[in-house]
Amino acid sequence: MKEWEYSALDGVALADLIARGEVSREQVTAAAIGVIESRNPDLNAVIRYNFDGIRDGSSEIRSMLDGVPFLLKDANLYSSGMPTTFGSAFFRDAAARPDSLMVDRWRKAGLSILGKTNTPEFAAEFVTEPRAYGTTKNPRAPGLTVGGSSGGAAAAVAAGMVPIAHATDLGGSIRIPAACCGVFGFKPTAGLNPVGPYFAEIAGGLNSDHVVTRSVRDSAASLDITAGRKPEGGSYLKALHQPTGRLRIGISAVDPMGRRSGAEQQQALSDAARLLEGLGHDVFEYVYPEGLSAPWFDDLWIFDIVKLVDERAREIGRSPEREELEPLTWHLLEKAKAGGPAAHAAAQTARIGYNTRYLGSMQEIDIVLTPTLAANPPKVGTLAFTSFDGVDAWNEAGYGFAPFSTPSNISGQPSASCPWFASTSGLSIGVQISGKPGGDLLVLQLAAQLEEAR
Repeated sequence: MKEWEYSALDGVALADLIARGEVSREQVTAAAIGVIESRNPDLNAVIRYNFDGIRDGSSEIRSMLDGVPFLLKDANLYSSGMPTTFGSAFFRDAAARPDSLMVDRWRKAGLSILGKTNTPEFAAEFVTEPRAYGTTKNPRAPGLTVGGSSGGAAAAVAAGMVPIAHATDLGGSIRIPAACCGVFGFKPTAGLNPVGPYFAEIAGGLNSDHVVTRSVRDSAASLDITAGRKPEGGSYLKALHQPTGRLRIGISAVDPMGRRSGAEQQQALSDAARLLEGLGHDVFEYVYPEGLSAPWFDDLWIFDIVKLVDERAREIGRSPEREELEPLTWHLLEKAKAGGPAAHAAAQTARIGYNTRYLGSMQEIDIVLTPTLAANPPKVGTLAFTSFDGVDAWNEAGYGFAPFSTPSNISGQPSASCPWFASTSGLSIGVQISGKPGGDLLVLQLAAQLEEAR
């Protein structure tokens, strides 16, 4: 298999070629390794290779993604043979652990895990520029950010290294880089995919682990492998093109803080709305309820970092040196220490109140449609924490760039960034589909309708 042939196909197509005997797993893997070795030195999307010991010799077809090359993000999930370092120098020498449950399911489904992708330290930034591993570059738009925190995963998929890669999302970390790199990114309902046995939940239930992909069907096929519950009929992939009926879709180019997104994002949203109307759906204006606040949102998840750093310090018998953690991490640790349990409890109360208003505002609609981002991706270096004088300026810039993501994390609802729209310069612009909690199949079905229409 030629490398260009490999990079042109999604995972389901590659697995189908393998199942029909037109190519072997070894040929597909060799093509993937060739693409990674040729493109990654320029992009820095993959920070650790795992090219040995990935074949088990089985000829059984184990899933619709059997034999497909795959990459893990360097956060949240553990894998035998490769350490998970959370993008941090303090964890650089951490030992590998036995597979997390999702990794075990991907491995048993026949995916070939070829390495780990880059992420900002503790997945805490809007960009992927960690001090420990360096900046990941955008294969679609040199000089512009890949977004964060799953920037390495999105860049690897966009560059054709793999058709599908693990990603995580506690505040937009799947959808933001998917929009920046022009790939499909789906955040499932919180808890649909497991993060055990090492965690019961991550970030107090804000987080969802899943994948970024080249196609909607690859995302559905991965969900068939990992999800704890399936739709009627037992398969997201098989149900992907079933009729959805006439849907009520609320659209908004105004974010939850009352700010209007950029002109090109508004145009992409209008294009998507016209397509959906042409597909027979009802589309009308939607207004987010008031009450979303970045400061209390941070208090929902920063205590996980405290726990990880404390566990690592006990493991090696010492606290981190100043240079072993980045300035943002030190700030978050200090914020958690200052706020303590009272800040976390207050944030949970605020979250419940916002969810009541937000999900109540969706009572009469099926889907909320927005831009994924409020503006085009900025230049590398302009959104990193160290580029700002203080945390307030960083928060304002980051949440101003990606303001549409966090409501779906706060509510736990499924949400997808669809890349099939473009700026006047040809840059992909993401449009976000958000459904009600548990409505994962409907979000994927509507994304598939847009994908086919474009």
